[in-house]
Amino acid sequence: MFPFQNNMEADTSQTWPFMIFGGKSSGKTALLFALEGKNPLTAVASTGIDYSGWGIDTSGEYCESGRLRRELVSAALKAKLLIVVQDATNPHPVFPPHYFLMYPHPKIGVVTKIDLPGADPQHASGLLRSAGVDGEIFYVSVLSGEGISDLRDFLLKQNF
Repeated sequence: MFPFQNNMEADTSQTWPFMIFGGKSSGKTALLFALEGKNPLTAVASTGIDYSGWGIDTSGEYCESGRLRRELVSAALKAKLLIVVQDATNPHPVFPPHYFLMYPHPKIGVVTKIDLPGADPQHASGLLRSAGVDGEIFYVSVLSGEGISDLRDFLLKQNF
């Protein structure tokens, strides 16, 4: 258990260290599992907004549907940092330009699936910047573990 997980699942009024945003099948839940030291291959896609882990996990449907994005704004009030995920194999933006500028939180980006065929991490990074991610961008593979320890170390050093 991470130091921030003091029975958080029982009280959704608490503040979480971070919230993960990203499109369907971008690897958000697998990333959260990898960060928590769990097997990412056992991750099952979220179907809503999940408060049971180290960070708030969100369903890709919420991110990709304009009418559901307002729910993300409310949920984000409980987080101290936003992690925006972009699948390196998806050439299309999930969020409109400058979308994250409306959030007062610090924002970092995570490019996932960097080891898969057709991955274009640089393009994915550009999509994150276009969406308004102004913080550091991490490049990860939950399958190989590449980049996971750097991201975990970054998160553990934050003053949550």
